[in-house]
Amino acid sequence: MTATTRRRGAALEEAILDAGWEQLTEQGYSGFTFEAVAERAKTGKAALYRRWPNKEALLMAVLGHWGFATPGDSTDMGSLREDVIALLRSANRFGDNVAALFSTILGAYFDETETTPSQLRARVLGDRASAMTRIIERAVQRGELTITPPQRIVTLPFDLFRHELLMDLHRVPEETIIDIVDTVFLPLVTESAK
Repeated sequence: MTATTRRRGAALEEAILDAGWEQLTEQGYSGFTFEAVAERAKTGKAALYRRWPNKEALLMAVLGHWGFATPGDSTDMGSLREDVIALLRSANRFGDNVAALFSTILGAYFDETETTPSQLRARVLGDRASAMTRIIERAVQRGELTITPPQRIVTLPFDLFRHELLMDLHRVPEETIIDIVDTVFLPLVTESAK
């Protein structure tokens, strides 16, 4: 019989967060309990309570661990169009997981906490500047736009992307991403900057 090494620190936390994601995706928020996550992570509940005071704090940590708290990549691709397309492609990497997460898995979370998806997004992302805001700032600096457009236009590509994602419950097709940018966003943003 071989002795098992007791996990500690980062290794234990990663095991807990991975187990939390598995529990959430398989059993939904109602099955996302400290007991179930601890059992799946093969640790005691005390290890979870030392790190997170309650179920919601654990949920935020799990979502953060799986990249949902990371703002999309706003790497400078050299133009406003390419920056926005790259950002939407980056967000699309979570496509199927996000759709499932919000459409079915977190329904009980929204009911239990009486919050909305936008409130959850604010809790996960905090007050960090959005990637779209950084992209617009770069476009103004490059001279592609003369002024910063209204916030509703700045957020429009992601609003449309999110709508597509949640309506179809799978990754947004490449042609739809291009259409959002070329047909809707660019004409609006350039017109508003005149």
